[in-house]
Amino acid sequence: MKKSNSIYIISFFEGAAVMATELCGSKLISPYFGSSLYVWASVIAITLGSLAAGYFFGGRLSLKENRIQILRLILAISAVYMGFMPMITNLFGPMAMGFSLLTAVVLSSTLLLVFPMFLMGAASPIIISIQTENGNESGRVSGLVYSISTVGGIISTFLCGFCFIPEFGISTTLIVFGSLLLLSLLLMLQKKSPFKTLVFLLILIILGFTNKTPLKNCIYEKDGMLGKLNVIEDSLNGIVIRKLLVNNVVQSEMDLQTKKSVSQYVTILDSNIVNVNQQNALVLGLGGGLTSNLLVKKGYTVVGVELDKRILEIADKYFDLDKKVIASCDDARHYINISNEKYSLILIDVFKAEEQPSHVLTTESLEKIKKILDYDGQVIINWHGYVEGERGIGTSILLNTLKQSGFNYKLAAVSGKEDERNLVIFAGLMEQSLKQFEVKPEVKGTNLINKDSRPVLEKYNALANQSWRKNYILYYYSGH
Repeated sequence: MKKSNSIYIISFFEGAAVMATELCGSKLISPYFGSSLYVWASVIAITLGSLAAGYFFGGRLSLKENRIQILRLILAISAVYMGFMPMITNLFGPMAMGFSLLTAVVLSSTLLLVFPMFLMGAASPIIISIQTENGNESGRVSGLVYSISTVGGIISTFLCGFCFIPEFGISTTLIVFGSLLLLSLLLMLQKKSPFKTLVFLLILIILGFTNKTPLKNCIYEKDGMLGKLNVIEDSLNGIVIRKLLVNNVVQSEMDLQTKKSVSQYVTILDSNIVNVNQQNALVLGLGGGLTSNLLVKKGYTVVGVELDKRILEIADKYFDLDKKVIASCDDARHYINISNEKYSLILIDVFKAEEQPSHVLTTESLEKIKKILDYDGQVIINWHGYVEGERGIGTSILLNTLKQSGFNYKLAAVSGKEDERNLVIFAGLMEQSLKQFEVKPEVKGTNLINKDSRPVLEKYNALANQSWRKNYILYYYSGH
């Protein structure tokens, strides 16, 4: 079989398609199961396992005579399957909510990734066999094929992460990289009749632009590496409520007429934070900016830190972020580490959907917070409502970590039902007192502490996070 160096271009786009599929797969799963360590571990493991199986299978196929036709077929099918991925997620995601977190994540990752990764993994051994004329060339050719494929994957990763997914969305990203793979097959293999490849390309494009399920009453939607953002408007008893959703979980809720939050969490803050005269406040997790607006009205000079620049734009455009708020796009832990300013109030509201990034709530992070907190200052942490049973272990770890770092604390909540409430933790170096909503629940006991060297919070908070997410997903998919 005559070899052609142009076939290495196919190897490049195959590597690019692999990484685009992996990254988009993780982002498709995140609206249902979050983007925690468990999701990424599952996606990476399924990807590697599928590629390994594909390499083995491709080695068998490389012994066939019609290797060019086989290569064209398996990569064309892979490219078209990329277009099916959003549709598969929309169909399977809601059903998978009935499983346990780990089972649901593994099943979803398997359904999305095994088939295309297996087929794309089979491509490299076939390309190597096509390009190898004698045994002495096998090492050189295999090294070249895998290096070119890896370079394609590296470039694709940067393009997906910094350009295509944030700017154009997941479906378009899958269309682009699937189409590039199909076009490389069409141009490089020099098939006399390009009809079949063109049909595959047409199917991919049609799938990509017709399989999207719009969210009800959505006025803004955008994908990104940190998740899916939506702004929706719901009517409740004649009142229009505007909501910011991250991966389908509500982050901010605003009465469109009064421009005020309608969440119980903000009610707790409003009832327990006193008016001041130009004291500094730091809000870690700006969200829609409603808590920052509240602090401005209470007399604080507010710095709001938000990791996702899209949320800063949403807060300004859709939630009337007060112009006095100093908005900063940064990671909360990084901002804490580099800050030299003193604050009398630090509000930690770093929910990303249902998840609380554990690196912000370690003993080391809290020690740094103590250095930038006035001695009589206050740290307020927004938390999920679980304290009982296995779901309460994460809360226990957080409280242990606060105590280990020298903080006194009190808890506040409006509702007594764990699935329907936020716990708000008021902490400080001095004894704390609350005006309203104080609760004294029996928190699930454990001696664990969250540290940089042993970040246990994410693991032991997983069950609570799953319950939190399931309640929101079921609520919205039931028609609300």
